[in-house]
Amino acid sequence: MPLYELGLIVDPEVSPEEEATALERLEKIITDHDGTMIEKDARGRRQLAYPIKKKNYGVYHFWKVEVGGEALDKLNFEMRTSDVVMRSLILNIDRELRRKRKMDAKMEARAVKKAAKAAAKAEAAADED
Repeated sequence: MPLYELGLIVDPEVSPEEEATALERLEKIITDHDGTMIEKDARGRRQLAYPIKKKNYGVYHFWKVEVGGEALDKLNFEMRTSDVVMRSLILNIDRELRRKRKMDAKMEARAVKKAAKAAAKAEAAADED
């Protein structure tokens, strides 16, 4: 199963019980679809970069989960319809890691090419002397 990162901004004015039940509902969707929770990171109450629903603060939660694609639709629906969740984002970490490895390989190839060109230029300058 692919690895995803789920980012949530929860309304800071809801009670901790409501927040906990909303997060449990999301976790239940993941476990019902044979997904696994890899990591949970609650960052706490933080100031937002811009107001959302006239609120300047939000409670941040980041989860890393392994889950199949069929659960993502249900997660997105649950987060969109929930009054507790102000914003959410799901990233496919596997895709992002592949993209990063590809860019790293390109940058390394450029560096090798540049070093070879510099070495050839230095060798040509040494031959002229």
